[in-house]
Amino acid sequence: MKNQIIEELQKQNLNTQENVYKEYAARMFRICYRYLNNEFDAAEVLNDGFYKVFSKISSFQNGPDSDFEAWMRKIMVNESLQFIRNRRKLNFTDLEDKQVEYEFVFPENNLEAVDIYKMIRKLPDEYRVVFNLFVIEGFSHGEIAEKIGIAKSTSRSHLYRARLLLQEMVKK
Repeated sequence: MKNQIIEELQKQNLNTQENVYKEYAARMFRICYRYLNNEFDAAEVLNDGFYKVFSKISSFQNGPDSDFEAWMRKIMVNESLQFIRNRRKLNFTDLEDKQVEYEFVFPENNLEAVDIYKMIRKLPDEYRVVFNLFVIEGFSHGEIAEKIGIAKSTSRSHLYRARLLLQEMVKK
């Protein structure tokens, strides 16, 4: 079934494109929104991302181990980062380079995932982007540095600051 969908997308079948959009748009929007923290910007990046998905489908390596949704997710993350680089002025300052062990204290009250998500959205843009790339997407500091054009030490320090801020929010 998946192979047939990929083949139809490669033929630029508009009905298949529409069905893929309908099936994945909400999930991909949440990815864009997580980085951009603005519905209008996220919608714009989502559309740009789907345009890229449909126009670059020939580069998707279709096979038994391939994951179409992961491939789309990567495109949406990259489009979000490109949007940030082109349209926003983020201040990724190189803070002290410390090798710090993170000790996150969980509160006694039970937080819902939506509460944690809201806290992440409140982080300053620079911290939120690094936090998302490291914690949610699983990129290394080297990969983050390369993706957004910062030093590895800046990535580490922004993650450290993001975690400190989140811990303070959790305590409150």
